Amino acid sequence: MKTLTERIHDLMQKREILEKWVGQFDECALRKCLDRELGDHRRLEAWIDGSKVTPRNPVLHIVSGNTAHAAFQSVFRAYLLGCESWVKIPSQGLAEFEAWAKDLDHVEIRHELAETWRSPEVAVVFGNEETQSFFRQWLSPDTRFIPHGPKLSAAFVFEEREGIYRDLAEDVLRYGQRGCLSVRAIYVAGDQESFCHKLAEALDAFFEKETTLPKDLSEAGAVRNARELFRFQIVNGWKGKLWESEGNTDWTILSREDSTLLTPGPGGGFVTVMPMPKELSEESLGTEIRFLSTAVLEPLHEKEKLESIAPSRICAAGRGQEPGLFWHPDGEMAFAGLVRWRDLG
Repeated sequence: MKTLTERIHDLMQKREILEKWVGQFDECALRKCLDRELGDHRRLEAWIDGSKVTPRNPVLHIVSGNTAHAAFQSVFRAYLLGCESWVKIPSQGLAEFEAWAKDLDHVEIRHELAETWRSPEVAVVFGNEETQSFFRQWLSPDTRFIPHGPKLSAAFVFEEREGIYRDLAEDVLRYGQRGCLSVRAIYVAGDQESFCHKLAEALDAFFEKETTLPKDLSEAGAVRNARELFRFQIVNGWKGKLWESEGNTDWTILSREDSTLLTPGPGGGFVTVMPMPKELSEESLGTEIRFLSTAVLEPLHEKEKLESIAPSRICAAGRGQEPGLFWHPDGEMAFAGLVRWRDLG
């Protein structure tokens, strides 16, 4: 395996590709990232204050196909540490990730599982409960298992500001609303109908200047079915209202007054707008709040209002899809599970 300096050089050479998926960085930021979790990045190659850190090998990465974030971020971290990586990607492939990773030392990529991959030292598994369950059984019981199950994100708007609707549209629609960082629900402290009208304009404007991941037939069908269900309920007296893109399933807003329970919805640009509860809690938001990945908050200085639900990440509108290099995914230290500590004394 190359030295840390050489690995950092490799990552810097592809920075233009990587920053889209892992956040902005330079050589100093990469070392600082390691310093935060290891105390001193030099521990990867030398004894520092009586401790040294050894990368666990090999690391199996099971990555999802909704976006390429999981693949880039997981392998990026492992490569920086000096881990050997086995990467199982979806059968349809991840072209941009494959183009980057094929040139890395000690990184093997496959579309199908290999029997020889049953006993990695660590397995980082992205996917739903069925995927998690399968790999817990398939892998050796000695493998350290790091799960990243399904998550969702929501926005909490206590005050409006200039540009907020454009920024929320970005948080909802970028990457086709397929990632765990995509906003699925918005809580509003204010005039809900006015908010939805302005958000609808921003979602329309997004598609005038941006492109997103195309929907497959099942995604588009799920959006149509959800629209029809709520239209039927509204006609029959249910208190709610729909805004939707004309002639397609690009985006949908469901405004509801009867509930504040956090629900994921069908995806595909479908966002639910609800009134802000008097108290933010599992009782008012429902058990899905346990799976909250990112809380988009406006204004950001009101972060204390979210302490009762303690989201692992809080950010301003427009930054939902950009967690940055120093992010703790699912509230966990990004490198901790990939290394073994050694101590003198």
